[in-house]
This record gives sequence, C-alpha cells and structure tokens, in this order.
Amino acid sequence: MMAGSSSTGATSLLFFSLLLLLLLLSSSDSFYLPGVAPRDFLRGDPLPVKVNKLSSTKTQLPYDYYFLKYCTPKKIMNSAENLGEVLRGDRIENSVYTFNMREEQPCKVACRHKLDAESAKNFKEKIDDEYRVNMILDNLPVAVLRQRRDGSQLTTYEHGFRVGFKGNYAGSKEEKYFINNHLSFRVMYHKDPETDSSRIVTFEVTPNRLYASFLFYFVLIVICFLLALNF
Repeated sequence: MMAGSSSTGATSLLFFSLLLLLLLLSSSDSFYLPGVAPRDFLRGDPLPVKVNKLSSTKTQLPYDYYFLKYCTPKKIMNSAENLGEVLRGDRIENSVYTFNMREEQPCKVACRHKLDAESAKNFKEKIDDEYRVNMILDNLPVAVLRQRRDGSQLTTYEHGFRVGFKGNYAGSKEEKYFINNHLSFRVMYHKDPETDSSRIVTFEVTPNRLYASFLFYFVLIVICFLLALNF
C-alpha cells in the first residue's frame, strides 16, 4: 500500500499479510550459515521466522528491522544463535511470523498499523536508499527468485526483499511510494522417508503491495487463491 503521498504529513493505514506454501523436494542444493548444523523437523513442528537488519548496498548503513513500523511481537528478543552472527554485526530478533512444518497456511492479516508522519517519512527514506528486508528461517536467509534478463532458465536469487518501491497509478504522472506489505512465503524441504523428518533447504518470499480498502479482504482472498494455484 502507499506509505505516504507527496506530503510527509499524510497518514496511511498499513496492513501486513502473509501466505505460506510448503513444497517437497526430493533433492536440492542449499547452504547454511557456517558453524550451524541443519535441524530435522517433524510434521507440525513450529518454524519461527527471525528478522535481521535492514541493509542497503547504496548506503552500507544497517538499521534494526524494527526501526520501521513493521508488525511486532509482544516482546522483541535478541535471537542470535552463534558468535559468527554477532561478529558479522547481525541484529537477529524474533518476529510475528511462525509456520508449522509441512502444513500450508492460508493468507492472514499479520497486523494493522496507522502510519504517522514520522513513520511514513522513515519508510520513504528507506525506499529511496534501496533498503532490503532480511529474514531467517532455520539459519537460511530469505531470498527472492530473480528472473534473468537474458531469458536463461538458470535460477538465481537475491538476498532479502525490497522495503518498497516508487511508482505511479494508472493514468497519473505523480510518483508515489509503495510498501511491500503482502508477503507470500515458500518453504522447500527434503523429507527423509525412513524417519519421516524433514530438513528445510530453501526459504523464498514473494513481496507484493496491497492497498487497504473496503475491498482489501476480498482481494486478499482472491490473490492467495491464485497464488496457491500457481504453486
């Protein structure tokens, strides 16, 4: 949705929603953070998503995830698991996003925020500076699938997803700011047929922007249904 109009004093209502899809992979190449062993999960085991710092190749200046007015858990806790994460300057904390192994989840509203002038200004500045949101699931960083311009079928990924983007409404030349406030997660895993346990091999996200209006919930349901069909 729109983070704010051209006036920094504008107030907007911010919705965050999510969709989870779990896919089984017979085999897959992936990577884990160094010094951390992969874990085995049984069906229904909780999969808490952690958030890391906001990063930008444009400024090289990291910000805490909760510097922006994102959905917050009841208590924000430091969730770094090893010395390497601390030495790298990671700011790993808990989040409101939690999944369950091998259980798909429908779209749901994670939170509702009303942006004041300062919050809207912060989002706009981070969009201008091309900041990306970084998340972690079982020590795997979230990635966005990137389509190659040369038409190659080779799969490539980008770490994290953009805070938002600038664009125009159809028929308008006025540039506005939009926040990626709808996240469609896809967790791919490898299942051991002998133990029935699974290991996560890929953590993907497809960020989108949804505008909160009286049609919000209807559009949300339709989009989630279409995304589920595509996967």
